[in-house]
Amino acid sequence: MSTLKVKINIAGRQYPLNINAEEEEAVRNAGKEINNLIQEFEDRYAVTDKQDAISMVALQMASKYNLLKKSGSGNEVQMNEKLDQLIDLIDRELEENK
Repeated sequence: MSTLKVKINIAGRQYPLNINAEEEEAVRNAGKEINNLIQEFEDRYAVTDKQDAISMVALQMASKYNLLKKSGSGNEVQMNEKLDQLIDLIDRELEENK
């Protein structure tokens, strides 16, 4: 299993990550999805604070995760990994904005 160093742009900031090579596409797609959702929240609700938009995205993604987990759909290990990545990105963003 080889690892890659990638930079993922979330809300205009670069986040360096060390990931397994086979996870690259999923991580990049997750970054794109997060950015799309941030933009959607900013447009739909006139959100001007990135932290608010990121928090709303986190809430929406965690809710979807819990619904999938409850229904037994999807691979729980993969969902946990993606949720952990999202939580790490949000934690870093919150720390940088203190």
